[in-house]
Amino acid sequence: MTKSKDNNTEERILAAAKEIFLRDGLQGARMQDIADMASINRSMLHYYFRDKEMLSHETMKSVISQFIKTFKENLNSDISFKEKVRNYIATEVDFAYNNPNMLIFGLHEASKDPDFFKKIVNNKRSTNFRKQVKEAYENGEITTKDSEEFVITVSSLCMFPFIAGPLYMMIFRWDEEKWESYRNVLKKNLPKMIEQVITK
Repeated sequence: MTKSKDNNTEERILAAAKEIFLRDGLQGARMQDIADMASINRSMLHYYFRDKEMLSHETMKSVISQFIKTFKENLNSDISFKEKVRNYIATEVDFAYNNPNMLIFGLHEASKDPDFFKKIVNNKRSTNFRKQVKEAYENGEITTKDSEEFVITVSSLCMFPFIAGPLYMMIFRWDEEKWESYRNVLKKNLPKMIEQVITK
C-alpha cells in the first residue's frame, strides 16, 4: 500500500527547512536538524524530500510562488499599465520586506550554482508582458520599451534596500525599532519614487 503525503507535514518540513537554511546555509544545513525541527524522523523527511538539494529548491519555490501568482494576476488584469506598475511595485516590496533573508540565501546559493534559480523557476518569457511594456512605451507611459530593463530597474529599487538592511543598520547604528520604522516609510514612499524614474 502506497503512503500518501500529508500537506500539513509537508508545510511543517518547509517551514523548518527555511529556518535551518537561513541559519546554516545550504552546505551547513543538516537534514537531521530539519527533521528534528519539523518533529518527524529522518526517514519520513526523506520520504517527502529525497535530498537536501531538492528540499532547498522546494523551500525557495514555496517562498516565491505566491509572488509569481500575484504578479501574473496583476499582469492579466483589466487595468491601466500605470496601475499595473504600482501593483507590481507593491507586490515586490511586500515580497522583499517579508523575505529578506531568503533573498540573501537565494543569491548566495546562485553565486555558487549559476543554475540554482533555473532549477526552481520556469524561465519561460512572458510575451504578453513584453508586449504590454512595448505598448506602454509607445503610448508614452514609461521611459523604456525593453521589458528586461524594466524588470531590472524596478526589482533593484524594490529589493536592494531589504537585502542590504543589515549593512545600513550597521553604518547608521540603527536598532531594530528604527529599521522597522524606516522599512514602513520606504514601503509607503517607494512606489512614488519608482514611478518618477520609469514613468513619464
